[in-house]
Amino acid sequence: MAAAPGPIPPYADPALPAATTLTTPGKGSGTRKAGIGRWRRLSLTTRLVAMILVIMAAVLAAFGAVTVAVMHHNLSQRLDSDVQQAMLRSLSYARPTDHDDDVHDRNPIDAPGQPTRVLTLVRDASGSTAAYYRVPDGSTSALRVADVQTIAAAGLLTPATGAAHNDAETTPRLPAPQTVRLSIGEYRMQSITVADQSSGGVKVVVTGLPTTTVDGPVAFLTATELVGGASALLLAGLVATLAISRSLRPLARISKVATDVAAMPLESGTVDLSGRRVPTDLAQPGTEVGNVGHALNLLIDNVDEALGARARTERQLRAFVADASHELRTPLAAVRGYTDILRLTEELSPEGRTSLGRVESQTDRMTGLVEDLLMLARLDEGRTPTFVDLDLSELAVEAVMDATAAGPDHVFTCDVPDEAMTVHGDRRQLSQVIANLLSNARKHTPPGSTVSTVVRRGGDGSVEAIVTDDGPGIDPDFLPHLFDRFARADTSRRSTEGSTGLGLAIVRAVVEAHHGTVTCSSRPGNTVFTVRLPAAGTPAPRLPGVPGAPSAPSAPSTPTRPGPRT
Repeated sequence: MAAAPGPIPPYADPALPAATTLTTPGKGSGTRKAGIGRWRRLSLTTRLVAMILVIMAAVLAAFGAVTVAVMHHNLSQRLDSDVQQAMLRSLSYARPTDHDDDVHDRNPIDAPGQPTRVLTLVRDASGSTAAYYRVPDGSTSALRVADVQTIAAAGLLTPATGAAHNDAETTPRLPAPQTVRLSIGEYRMQSITVADQSSGGVKVVVTGLPTTTVDGPVAFLTATELVGGASALLLAGLVATLAISRSLRPLARISKVATDVAAMPLESGTVDLSGRRVPTDLAQPGTEVGNVGHALNLLIDNVDEALGARARTERQLRAFVADASHELRTPLAAVRGYTDILRLTEELSPEGRTSLGRVESQTDRMTGLVEDLLMLARLDEGRTPTFVDLDLSELAVEAVMDATAAGPDHVFTCDVPDEAMTVHGDRRQLSQVIANLLSNARKHTPPGSTVSTVVRRGGDGSVEAIVTDDGPGIDPDFLPHLFDRFARADTSRRSTEGSTGLGLAIVRAVVEAHHGTVTCSSRPGNTVFTVRLPAAGTPAPRLPGVPGAPSAPSAPSTPTRPGPRT
């Protein structure tokens, strides 16, 4: 008993051998998707013009093919009719009548009315063939033997069995013409078998006309349609490109509005979108362009309202932070004062002194946080700092001296030039910038690390302050968020002291308020912070969304320079 066939595996055809399986398409679909992607990347004008030209080319091709086919058919029928007429003239001339009994075996090509380039062949009962054709000048020439053999091979010289035409017939039934290619060209030929009165047998008469009367006009019509179609496509492409470009010109204006809005610094400061709207004539619903313009105006209105709400919220938050920071300074100062009184007036146990020290430490930390928040709030409000001409080298030396006292377990170096690196800015704020960078390096590097500070003239004439340390470096994923508020790089640069996470945020806010930039590059063993500030007397345009620009330069002060360089 035969075993039942097992289940057919997936994608297997039972009609194929066992080793043959069907595979799913892969490469073809990928190529098709790539082609679709390239098509979609083309401009709308290009795609519309291409589709119009493709449709028009298809219509012209179909119309041309039909007209050529119809003309070829009509001319072929006319040629067949001319061949039959020539055949009838050949028959009438070749057979004798009652009036010319003494004339036999006349050449059919000499029949009156025969056109030029006509050819005739007569094969008698004995098998001999007389073949002639009329050249364009009207004379008669014998047909080549090779051409006669070609005609014979086509079966045109073979007598039709039982189909001999006799004299009683006045309108013989002629067979369908055939097309034969000869050395003198392509001919449309027709043959008929008639009775041979002289021999009592039959003879075959063949008549043919060249197909140039068909091929010539058809070729001319084809060439005319190709040239005319190509010209029409070219003209249609130009007209369509101009018309579509003109029709899509409003979309370009709408796109410009959208591009202008997208280029605005929406992420910072107060943004005015009141003048950024699509013109009314392009924002009327009902047309494609009008619908797009109307939708874009609605979108801009919503964005404008959202930005206004955000600005109001930010102002309220800044005011709250500034007020809270200001109000917290008094109780913190009181807490600090009471801890000092307790330490001086009370006898405390070792545990009590430790606890009191922790209270003082946390009070100092809270005071620093409040001061940082208050400074950021003032910078966000756009308060104008006190701008004077000052030597950045002097600030760097003082900051390094303070950092050396605060971090004796680190090595601090300072390299400043002999010439004054004068900038126009707020002395207290710029001092805090350098102090914050040194404090950040001290807190986030292990003891024994070297922190170097360099002040120099930049290649573009600006003044640069560069702080470098040889610590563990900063995680590359954290670098984009390094200057954000309350940002902490805990995974790479662990702090040995308490940190508010506002130091570098203050650095960026102060530097941008002075029309400068601050950047950071880091790898293990080399972390570099670079502050660039415009040199004094150099006009600096306001950065987008940066508050705190001076309205007028203050009277320059003569910067003082420290004696020793460390």
